[in-house]
Amino acid sequence: MHEIKMPQMGQSVEEASIVQWLKKEGERVEKGDPIASIQTDKAEIEYESPESGILRKIVVPADELVPVMTVIALIGEADEALPEVGGAPAAAPSVAAATATASTTSTPSAASPPAPVAKTGAAASPRAKAKAAELNADLSKVAGSGVGGRIMEADVVAQASAAGEVRATPTAKRVAEMQGVDLGQVAGSGPRGKVMKADVLGAAATPPPAAAGDVKRTPLSPMRRIIAQRMAESLFTAPHYYVTVEVDMAAAASYRSAMTTFKPSYNDLVIRATARALQKWPQVNVRWCGDAVEEVADINLGFAVALPTGLIVPVVRRAQDKSLQDINRECRELTEKARVGKLLPDDYQGNTFTISNLGGFGVDHFTAIINQPDSAILAVGQIKDRPVVIDGGIHVRPIMKLTLSSDHRVIDGALAAQFMGTLKQILESADF
Repeated sequence: MHEIKMPQMGQSVEEASIVQWLKKEGERVEKGDPIASIQTDKAEIEYESPESGILRKIVVPADELVPVMTVIALIGEADEALPEVGGAPAAAPSVAAATATASTTSTPSAASPPAPVAKTGAAASPRAKAKAAELNADLSKVAGSGVGGRIMEADVVAQASAAGEVRATPTAKRVAEMQGVDLGQVAGSGPRGKVMKADVLGAAATPPPAAAGDVKRTPLSPMRRIIAQRMAESLFTAPHYYVTVEVDMAAAASYRSAMTTFKPSYNDLVIRATARALQKWPQVNVRWCGDAVEEVADINLGFAVALPTGLIVPVVRRAQDKSLQDINRECRELTEKARVGKLLPDDYQGNTFTISNLGGFGVDHFTAIINQPDSAILAVGQIKDRPVVIDGGIHVRPIMKLTLSSDHRVIDGALAAQFMGTLKQILESADF
């Protein structure tokens, strides 16, 4: 019997929930088959089965927020006996509470943790503590709904908003708080009227008709909320300044047109040129750490991809070791994974420098907000024919404007100018 656990999807991800099970109990699954859709605080991904066999038991239902590495399902053969704990199938002590039969006469044990109760000093997640401080809530009076009685952010919100009378899953409470939905007005579709995540999303998607003259209100999605938080933190903590150069892309365009084995995008050319420029100026590939500046050996280049739900930044790792063809292939693969929702957290974490390209949208020039923990971000405009003076004569050349946003705590103006000069020289000489 194989225990299927909530995957560790990146070092910063501590908890996740099942959006929906893609397979039913009793169905045959093969290794690599998508069996569930999993939601973290940043993205929704499909989880592929690490084993082949029959899906014998779904331990964690949809909408249940659990720590990573919690057993969520059992896969085995049809004639294998399911493990029994308290008269019901169980997978591991960490999820015994979800599978054990409740008993008023049994003594709580490590395998069957007691029902969560409010208690002084109860374990609380970092978000729960932050929310408690924000709402001035007493954690000793909050009943935790997490594993082992752990207090979650949704528990604090529910306590503070007096929504404790509404029966809802922790994930439904969390989504309701994010979407600005009153749980008291949501009809639950779960057991005995329990409000599920789908109920909250349905209520958020069908708001009451607005009266004439009212402003349309669109609740923030989890991704949009995270983008807003991080961009505000970056702009108000890092002193931004901007350096712009104009690049003649005639040589780069000729280089690209002459290629026959593969056809790189202009963004691929910028990424390759940026990696080379950062090799010459490693002081730009750095991080501010409060009491020190870290110079990172690897050049991990993030590139922004626009999605209907927001913006995500996949990362080309160790770009300094990759050819233009490698970068072209990896960017296409990462972009496709982003568009179909299959990026793993490790695909968009660990960046050391970011590139944001709005040239494809007809934008000539813009400034970008630094994607921390980076200390700089490169904004790329469109390539546009412009009149320029060369040797005293007026010529029309394909010009692209590049703007570097830098954190002045780390990167001084002269360094930014030198880096941009090198980047301009590489692009104008098509030295890829």
